Amino acid sequence: MGAGVVVNTNISSLHAARVLSQNRTELESAMARLASGKRLNSAADDAAATSVAAKMKADIRSTDVAVRNINDGISLFQTVDGASSEVENILIRMRELAVQMTNGTYDGDDRVNADKEFQALTAEIGRIATKSAFNRVKFADGVVTGIKIQAGSAENDNMALTELKLPSLLPTALGVTAVSVAVSTSALASFAVTSVDAAIVKVAGYRADTGATINRLGFALSNAQNVSQRLQEALSGLEDTDYAAESAALARGMVLAQAGSAMLAQANQAPQYVLTLLRG
Repeated sequence: MGAGVVVNTNISSLHAARVLSQNRTELESAMARLASGKRLNSAADDAAATSVAAKMKADIRSTDVAVRNINDGISLFQTVDGASSEVENILIRMRELAVQMTNGTYDGDDRVNADKEFQALTAEIGRIATKSAFNRVKFADGVVTGIKIQAGSAENDNMALTELKLPSLLPTALGVTAVSVAVSTSALASFAVTSVDAAIVKVAGYRADTGATINRLGFALSNAQNVSQRLQEALSGLEDTDYAAESAALARGMVLAQAGSAMLAQANQAPQYVLTLLRG
């Protein structure tokens, strides 16, 4: 039903004011997004996206920490490998001395003097084993046999304690203790060759475990970095302003706001037509 000509209620003005208010809201939203660079400036902008974004932010921050954890783990095992390499070099020198002192051209005094270096090298292996540490965490004395690396954002996304093995470089663990292994006699030197050979095999095995762990952590690092990147891409789609779209929305909003203001002014003039009827 069409409305009559009335003065008390200006329907056209009310309609124009409502549309203008809507346009102003959209214009302000476009301005806020362009100014902040964020599509979500409040939960009201997109309640569902705000909820998802919060979880993504938590996962991204946690995954980035996991990346640092893995890098720290790689550094730890590189330090382990460095210590094992030095022990390996010491054992090679000890074997050299042992082979030398089995030769019949050396007398007892020569062997005693050679044994001084041999025992000093054994003591250095013990010092490396008991004093080597990463961030004050000792890793070569056999007390801690494994380590856990938190490799993801989930609570159980880790590499278990028993999987990442740490070596025991103690002379007792390698079978080259000063009491039983020496080169002070030809017979002892001959036995020392066999003992040091067995120790070298053990250290080589430790280094193989360490190298495998470093390579494993390298792949875990790449995966964690990829997860972080993809989460950030998804979060960007939820949160970040599409400047092309919002610029178009801003231009549209400004035109509609100006047009709405003009139409509201025209609508406010409409009741004056009643005066024309009264004068007629």
